[in-house]
Amino acid sequence: MRLYFPHNFLWGSSISSYQTEGGNIYSDWFLWEKEQGLEHAGASANHYKFFKEDIEIASSLSHNAFRFSLEWSRIYPHKDRFNEVGFKHYEDVISTLKKYNITPVVTLHHFTNPIWYTKEGGWLNHKLIDYFLCYVRKAVSLLKDNVKYWIIFNEPVVYVYNGFLEGIWPPGLKSTKEALRALRNILRAYILSYQEIKRIYADKKSFLSIAKNMRVFIPCFYLNFGQNNLFSFIRSRFFNFYVLDYLYKNRCLDFIGLNYYCGEFTKANFSLWGRECTDAHHKLKRNDLGWLVFPSGLYNLLVRLRNYNLPIVITENGTVTPLDEEYASFMISHIESVAKAINDGVDVRGYFWWSLLDNFEWDKGYSCRFGLVDVDFNNFSRKIKPFALKYRDICRNNFIDIENVD
Repeated sequence: MRLYFPHNFLWGSSISSYQTEGGNIYSDWFLWEKEQGLEHAGASANHYKFFKEDIEIASSLSHNAFRFSLEWSRIYPHKDRFNEVGFKHYEDVISTLKKYNITPVVTLHHFTNPIWYTKEGGWLNHKLIDYFLCYVRKAVSLLKDNVKYWIIFNEPVVYVYNGFLEGIWPPGLKSTKEALRALRNILRAYILSYQEIKRIYADKKSFLSIAKNMRVFIPCFYLNFGQNNLFSFIRSRFFNFYVLDYLYKNRCLDFIGLNYYCGEFTKANFSLWGRECTDAHHKLKRNDLGWLVFPSGLYNLLVRLRNYNLPIVITENGTVTPLDEEYASFMISHIESVAKAINDGVDVRGYFWWSLLDNFEWDKGYSCRFGLVDVDFNNFSRKIKPFALKYRDICRNNFIDIENVD
């Protein structure tokens, strides 16, 4: 059966500034790499220099939208000093996108902060929220004529979990108390930013959201007497829906940005949250990061998100594998889940593959390649991967053929 996507459906890919641009020496991640002895992002994919070529590649792949982030530390490398040269780069990016009739979707915070911000307490210091608002106000005011879609924060729960609970990302803390404080301040900053952006746009149309990482939590069936169901519910409630519910109740979501990569089998233990079960009796496929490949979970989440009565955009979806046919299988099966959800009445407006380019993957360095485009990090040459051409055909045709639709 052939399923068509809505007219003006957003087809594209996503990147983040720190992971692709290179040379973001004023970012707290740059300092973190040095302090922890981690692999350096360095020049990364050198997207800062080659952005025009990269956007041309995206256009050749029939993308009509492109999600990227602004690097806050490039725009405000010092506390009270706006860097016009750094900001001009992003104006040039948007101008190039406009040349190719590609819709920009701009993320304001994608995990990284200026070094000065982190040194003064970062998201633990509520007094610093005003500095984030200053950055938001400046960026949005200068770009508003050419940008309609804004993602204010990317995956705040993931950021807080890795930086304030697990301590594997800056600032490297392991404290539930501090994690909750950071999350409260981020949510406060989101609401104030939403209100400020709406004020800046006045009567002009703008679409604001968060990019929320979600996964389907499946109770482990082995020796399950109901306890695994409970922990699956708890993990889903906090990880998937706590932030969305909070922002929805405060009426500051214009759509829902959904980042989806995997499912997770959940098992009870003696902690509040339970744990992920990776035992051998679960036969489903996992990718090179050990993430459970579960495309039907995307359909299930989309149906659940319909309860918010808001449009939905898949702002990230991707995988890591050494085999092109596995990239293609992952991509097609997840797009099929999106098509089925739309067919069942879910208002999905777009799909973005993570990512356009192979890039720097945070604490995992350069070992993970999510890109539609292979990057040689020695000479920055680009090569389109075969599965990207299959994605191009879907983007171009705006439909997908599915064997069975329930």
